[in-house]
Amino acid sequence: MAGPAMPNVPSRRNVKVLTDAITALESGTGVSAMFLTKRYGAFTIDGTAFISASVKTLTVGGRSIEQNLKPHKSLQALRTLEPSEDDTTDEAQGVAQDAGTPAVAHGDLISVLFVDPAYGPFTVTGVGVASTVSDVVLVGGWFVSRAGTTAPRVVSVEVLAASGTHEYPLPPRIVSWGEDTEGATEY
Repeated sequence: MAGPAMPNVPSRRNVKVLTDAITALESGTGVSAMFLTKRYGAFTIDGTAFISASVKTLTVGGRSIEQNLKPHKSLQALRTLEPSEDDTTDEAQGVAQDAGTPAVAHGDLISVLFVDPAYGPFTVTGVGVASTVSDVVLVGGWFVSRAGTTAPRVVSVEVLAASGTHEYPLPPRIVSWGEDTEGATEY
């Protein structure tokens, strides 16, 4: 799997540009959305945007892009993908979970292809965040591994850069699951 390059977080998010992009977006369109949260740092989700039946908002990879057609607080950048860029569906079809998935450490820059029955195939690229509460590593809120075992929805993992060898900020380890509401995780 050749994961997407991790784009830099914009120094200031452009709410008007994001709002215009959301307004023009149709359910079923391939998108690349960048988010920024305290708990998971900066991460992108590449996949298909669609209207969630439960929350009635546009989502990608289970994460809301908007609220009442206004950009979600954690959304930093949004662009539509050309069909040639959105290869998650082709890559996920017929690919069994890779038994040789590399071990992921806290702080590694990773790109992970997930397949979920509700969200379809999508790729999350960001810094792996480990928990001291339980032996798990997550990226963008999605479980990558637990006690060294790959999570069930993971199709493939690519370590783009080991911890300490990339310029992306390192979120702290998760020391408490507690209340994981959006308000508690936003910058």
